[in-house]
Amino acid sequence: MRFLLALVAAAVLCPGSAWAKGEGVGVWMEGQVSEVRAKGAAIHLLLQGRFWFEQYRGTEPSVIEVREATIPATLAQGKPFFAMVENWHGGAIRKPGALMQILQAAAASGKPVKFELVNARLRFGPQGRVSVEAAQVIRATDHDLR
Repeated sequence: MRFLLALVAAAVLCPGSAWAKGEGVGVWMEGQVSEVRAKGAAIHLLLQGRFWFEQYRGTEPSVIEVREATIPATLAQGKPFFAMVENWHGGAIRKPGALMQILQAAAASGKPVKFELVNARLRFGPQGRVSVEAAQVIRATDHDLR
């Protein structure tokens, strides 16, 4: 019993490390979209902006980024899908078809969109080019969301 009490006291009194993030890899894109068109459930577009991978080891992120690129992408709305406010401090779950509406509005206004991608299939080409052959979007910026 004393050993158990000492163990609990040590756990409470001694600081330990706790990880806020897992050790998975996040896949992101951000920029202005153009040439937005749908073909069935797939959404084809061009993104002028950046693409990056983000991985957390404990609480420290590692980032690999492709900047100032034109990135062709074929996307689908994920399930669930969240429309996010501009600063990403809030959002709302959206029904099927919402991603296409968000992207059409962003293309018309020229405002940048930030995407979080899952199940991404990427192609790396010559001269450092990258394209997204297929990915599901689980979060995206919606400039009309308040």
